[in-house]
Amino acid sequence: MTSLKSYDPEELVFRGVESDELDYKAAMNWNTMSRTEKGKLLRHLTAFANTRGGFLVIGVGESDSGVPDQRTGVSEREAASFDPTAVGNFINSHVEPPLDFTIDRPEVRGRRFVIFAVRPFSGLPHICSRGIETELQEGVFYIRTGEASSRPARRALEMQNLIRRCMRNEREQLGRVLRGILYETGTLSAETAAGRLPDLAEDAEQYFRRRHTETADAVLCKFFIIPPTAEVHTTREERRAAVAAAPFIRRNAVFLSGEECQSGGKAPGSLRMLSRKRPLMWQFFDRGLFLYFRFTPETEFTPEYLARFCAEAVAFAGNLAAELCGGEELLTLKAAFSGAGNGRKLQLCSGERKFSADGGEIAAEISRSAADLVSGRENHALRLFHRLGENFKLPDRLLDPLEPAMRNFLARR
Repeated sequence: MTSLKSYDPEELVFRGVESDELDYKAAMNWNTMSRTEKGKLLRHLTAFANTRGGFLVIGVGESDSGVPDQRTGVSEREAASFDPTAVGNFINSHVEPPLDFTIDRPEVRGRRFVIFAVRPFSGLPHICSRGIETELQEGVFYIRTGEASSRPARRALEMQNLIRRCMRNEREQLGRVLRGILYETGTLSAETAAGRLPDLAEDAEQYFRRRHTETADAVLCKFFIIPPTAEVHTTREERRAAVAAAPFIRRNAVFLSGEECQSGGKAPGSLRMLSRKRPLMWQFFDRGLFLYFRFTPETEFTPEYLARFCAEAVAFAGNLAAELCGGEELLTLKAAFSGAGNGRKLQLCSGERKFSADGGEIAAEISRSAADLVSGRENHALRLFHRLGENFKLPDRLLDPLEPAMRNFLARR
């Protein structure tokens, strides 16, 4: 979770689907709730904190069919009962270490709601230190599952994941200290810049997913440009570079249009564009990382789409590198695609035939100098395209006929 204040309350209230980061509850009053009812609420909040953070929205009940679409909101008295001090004292007397959360009471379309926004744990995971009847067990770590369930971590892999995150948090804290020292010189090594990618990409992806709800038949397309050094750029420099990199791409682009490159807004340490017309977002960090996310209907995810995506993305990367980098230092370009929906397999369609990827995601990357990306982008786009095709086990008879169109597109740019 990037920021507790960066979410859209209306989007949460109307999303209508519970998940590992969202839960709904009907209107309630904290002052009149039983201890067991408070324990149930606490179980959800602790599970969010031990997973990847999340939101609990109060004022949305379920219909007879179990769908959370009864958006009645809460009364002013009910909203006022969720006093952060009183609620926080109760919660943190049952959990160690204390949860990091906020309570907001936004008005959405004329109705009041209560929203708990919970951060994922930043040091040690949260353990239940005092039990509450059947709702909380002392000495238990609660986690949130993809099926929107808040339950104890009881499998070995789940406990291992908690341990890994503890270790990653410790590494991050050490890394922040080291980066603070290194940033004084204005640059970081290529290894350090690349090492920041997983955390930044995960935060950006979650920000994107919260604002563009995925559908079961969608494909999540990702493209990253990883810089050779973490030289600091101003927002003005980033905007100028992004605008200069994509005016050649038409409005019907599968990657980015010129208009979408110009509409980025300031975000903490970055420039971000979140499209309202298409399920698309890019984020350009002040130290050079460029991240791109888009949901594409599975029916449109074809070899032709893959070819256009690679051609447009590599052309954009080359132009961006020419604006900001230049020289012979290496840039890494990474394209990745995964199936949306719970457990849905990633598939690529070609006529009546579908090609399934091994695992939930396919990815490919290339590393080239900024100068080489500009001068040899045709070859680099084709190399990225064929590597992705190989991961899908696409036959050459489907890939080879698309090469001329890719070359023609790139030759004109």
